[in-house]
Amino acid sequence: MPTVEYLGPEGTFAHAGTDLVRTVAGPVDLVARPTVSEVIHDVDGGRCDYGLVPLENSIDGGVTSTIDVLVFEVHEARIREEVVVPVTFGAHRRAEFAAAAATTVLSHPVGLAQCRRWCDERGLATRSTDSTAEACRVVAASEDPGLVAVASPKAAELAGLVTVASGIEDFPGASTRFALVGRDLVAPTGDDKTTLVVTPPSEGVGTLLRTLRPISDRGINISNIVSRPLRQRLGEYCFLLTVDRHGDDPAVIEAVADLEGHGATVKLLGSYPAWRPDGATPTDG
Repeated sequence: MPTVEYLGPEGTFAHAGTDLVRTVAGPVDLVARPTVSEVIHDVDGGRCDYGLVPLENSIDGGVTSTIDVLVFEVHEARIREEVVVPVTFGAHRRAEFAAAAATTVLSHPVGLAQCRRWCDERGLATRSTDSTAEACRVVAASEDPGLVAVASPKAAELAGLVTVASGIEDFPGASTRFALVGRDLVAPTGDDKTTLVVTPPSEGVGTLLRTLRPISDRGINISNIVSRPLRQRLGEYCFLLTVDRHGDDPAVIEAVADLEGHGATVKLLGSYPAWRPDGATPTDG
């Protein structure tokens, strides 16, 4: 049975996202891990088959803790699927403290950032936890009547908390894009994306333009661009590019060859089916 690791504990949005995975058929063994880095390194080292990690949020953009591990720290892990999970937050407390004055909100930094208005309007202090589910567990175990956990309803239910406010996010309708990483490559479906890491040969005027031109000149749409510092000298970057083609597409192969021919280093982070909310794929018929 394949093993799928995710950012735990139970009740996180990553845990919810495991139900939406489509490229792994049949039952799987789900294993919660405490950090994104551990999930990706376990996949890279062959200690598990797959891992589901957050890649991008519709409010805060790219999740750099995930991106940097994929770009700089591993060699075998590849993105093989994207999974989009709706994100909504509620405020949750121990039942016996539900009517007490709230003082401090606990959540993952992303949860705190997305519910900032609700916290600020009430003058509440904030405290970060490793996950939204961990925030619920801390509140459930604490005798402090002023603690509030910001998390999903599922995380609150698993921790035995009651909901005192629902839909408290600043921007309703938010979602998080997760990446299912594995060590194998996925065949084309006809509706795919490819994520590449391009490190230009030098910095200076027109570096980004020179990086994008071999791709755009071939009519390939670039749907996402993220720059990350190379961790060597200030002002030197690599570019994470997501294009709307499979890596086996001849135009993509030509673009990569063009980039490498001009001295760039290109790393393939994976090709994968584009997310479709209705579950349909071009191969469903």
